[in-house]
This record gives sequence, structure tokens and C-alpha cells, in this order.
Amino acid sequence: MEAIRPITKKETISYAIGGFGKNLAYGLVSTYTLYYYNAVLGISAAFVGVLLMAARIFDAFNDPLMGVIVAKTKSRYGKYRPWIFTGALTNALVLFAMFSVPQSIQGDGLKVFVTITYFLCGITYTLGDIPYWSIIPAATKAGRQREDLTLYARTFSGIGAALPMIIGMALVVWLGALGSSGSASDTGSGERLGFSLLALIIAIIYVISTIITLKNLPAERQVVTGNAAASSDPTVRNLLTSLVRNSHAMWIATVIILFNTSIYMMTNLAVYLFQYDIGNYSQYTVFMSISGVTQFAAMVILYPLLRKKHSNRWIFIFGCCAGIIGFAILLPLIGVRSLMLWHMVLPAISISFANGIAYVLTTVFVAGAVDYGERQNGRRDESVVSSLQTLMVKMSSAFAVLIAGIGLDLVSLSETAAVQSAASILGLRILFIVPPMILMALATLIFVKHKSLGCDVAD
Repeated sequence: MEAIRPITKKETISYAIGGFGKNLAYGLVSTYTLYYYNAVLGISAAFVGVLLMAARIFDAFNDPLMGVIVAKTKSRYGKYRPWIFTGALTNALVLFAMFSVPQSIQGDGLKVFVTITYFLCGITYTLGDIPYWSIIPAATKAGRQREDLTLYARTFSGIGAALPMIIGMALVVWLGALGSSGSASDTGSGERLGFSLLALIIAIIYVISTIITLKNLPAERQVVTGNAAASSDPTVRNLLTSLVRNSHAMWIATVIILFNTSIYMMTNLAVYLFQYDIGNYSQYTVFMSISGVTQFAAMVILYPLLRKKHSNRWIFIFGCCAGIIGFAILLPLIGVRSLMLWHMVLPAISISFANGIAYVLTTVFVAGAVDYGERQNGRRDESVVSSLQTLMVKMSSAFAVLIAGIGLDLVSLSETAAVQSAASILGLRILFIVPPMILMALATLIFVKHKSLGCDVAD
């Protein structure tokens, strides 16, 4: 028997606002870490890629462990609230430090500084992200209420993640010039200041939005069953074992990591493409605006319309096919003499549609994996399974930066050269299009092959 009361509109909106602030911070990190470390601070792109991958290997152990810690937390404020607040506060502080590297730090000291702050950024983000998304499977059961709560949360989170991509660089330039009163000696120093001020603003918004969420977060509601295992206090070993044995969760994680890596590669390399290939850096904002608006429309308009007649599984496959078609349209552009913005519009719309659909369904699928885990293991383990969502996001970002970072070094792209060689530009285009297309196609094939993925337990 399930004892779950309906969630009020006030609770839904408040919950979603927290996702907005949290993903503002994540959007800044996922979009600009490579560019900031490489083009602004002058660190090798390959080193950045290895750094992010090392952090994700650490997260493979840290994130599920954090899920266990949340599951075993007992406090007067419940098991989610303390970690959501602690994560927001500490991550906001680290975010500011990460994008405020003192100019006096150079050489090996610089690498040590960025390594420490980046690892801390991942750790503190995990503190708040896992309990935040654990609320959905803990408060809802499979069906429309879960999808509605997810849609609001992912929509607000999507806007938060997209804003840094769309207007981030424009704000960096403006804040850099404003903060220095025009006295910046070069573009690099202006960008350093701009990133620092932007990170500060986002950090403040992050904390305020989290306070709004916690103020209106309802008392924790759990599924009440007659299964003794579900109400027991499991050991760390049992919790981690149940996660690994949840094959549904493992395959969902694989699909989403491949899909998101494809998207993150494109967004990370778009900055380089517009700066060094198209040669009109201001058009990057236009490109990302088109992508952001399309993603938003896919989440809040197209997904609800499609859901009236189709299953979530069908919608996800449809979205993936749209993304693959978008990359296929880009393929002939590898050999064009002069790449321009209008070449990119249709592919951007198609790929961003796929991203918007996947952005909503990722949370629905992870919540569904909790239900599958309950059927398999007799426990829901919301926070442990939900830790996969945090891990998937960070693993995808790391894989994207690793591939992009090594690729940028291999094609000999120089952030200091006035004009890039024809070979470097060709390599950049191939890197921007081909690996992401292969990754998205692979994600689609795996999803199609495993017919239970994307289906509710009751289906």
C-alpha cells in the first residue's frame, strides 16, 4: 500500500526553483571549464581532459557512497534537507574560487590549484545534487504526478543550465570591462575578471534559490510497504550491491552517459568553432540562443504533446533519431570553404530538440530505475539509485572534455595564433561533428536493444 499525498503547486514551483540555481552553477562549469582553463589560464587542453577524467573516476566511488550516506542520514530536519543546504553553500563557495584563480599563481602551482578546486567542486556539487533528485522517487510513484514534478524541475533546471551557455560569454566580456572600468590590459585579464564576477553572481543565486526550495519542501514522504527489507536500515555493502545488481539502472546510466557526452562535446567545442573557424565570436550567442530556445520548447511544449499519445520510450527514441539527423546534416559542412552561422541553424534545432526530450526523460528513467530496484531487491534506495543521475552528468562532462581536450591538442589548435592552419580547422570540424554523432547513435542502439528501458514497472 502506498501512502503518498499529492504535491501542491507551491511545493512544485519551490522545488523547481532550487534546480534553477543549482544548474546555473553546473552550466557554468560544464560549458566553460575547458575554455577557462585552456584559453584563459593557458593550461594544456589535454591536461584539462585528464584532470576531469580523473575527477570522474573518483566520483564513480564518491557519488554512490554519498547516496548511501544520504540514505542512512537521520536528523531532526530529515535526510534530504541538511545535505541540500550544505551542498549549495559549499559548492557556491568553491565555484567562486574555481573561476577566481589569482594571476600570481603560475606553472605547477596553477595546475595544483585548479586540480584541488575542481575536485572540490565535484564533491560539493554531489552533496546537494543527489538528495535534491532523490525527492522525486521518494515523493511520487510512477505516472503523471512523477512526470509533472519532473517536468517542472527539469524545465527550471534546463533554463538554469542553458543560460550560461547562451549569455555566459557575453556577460563575461561585459562584466570584465565593467569591473576593470576599461583598464584591462588585454582580453585575457578582462576574461579572468569577467568569469570571477559571473561565478560570484551565480553562487549567490544558487544559495538563495536553495533556501526557497527548502523553505517550502514538504515533510519527507516515503512509500510504505509490507516488505520488511524496505523499512530496514541496510548496510553500506548491501546498498551498493543492490545498486550494481539493478541492471535496469546500469543500462540507463550507460545510455544517458553516451547521449550526454555527445551533447557536451558539441557545446564545449562550439566556443572554439565560432572563435577560430567561423571567426565571428558574437554569433556564438545567437547559436546558443537558438539551441536554448529549442531545448526549452522541446521540454515544456513538445514533450507534453507527444506524451498524450506516445510512451516515454517511443519519445526518447524519436528524440535520439532527431539528434542523429542533426549531426548527419552537419557532415557535409566539414568540407565547405567558409563555415557560417546559417549552416548551423537547422542542425542546432534538431540536436537541441533531442537534448530537451532527453533532459526531461533522464530523471523519469532514473526514478523508474528505483521502482525496478524495489521489485528486484525489495528496497527502493532512492538516494543511492539517484546518485547515478549526478554521476551520469559528471561522467558525461568529463568524457566530453577528455575527448575534446585531447582532440584539440591533436589538431594543433592554438589559442594564441592569429590565424589557424587549414588542417587545424578541418580537424576542429571533424571533432565537433563525428565523435558526437557516433556516441549518440551508440546510445540509441543500446536503448532500442534493451526493450525494458524507458518503461514503467507496471508496463
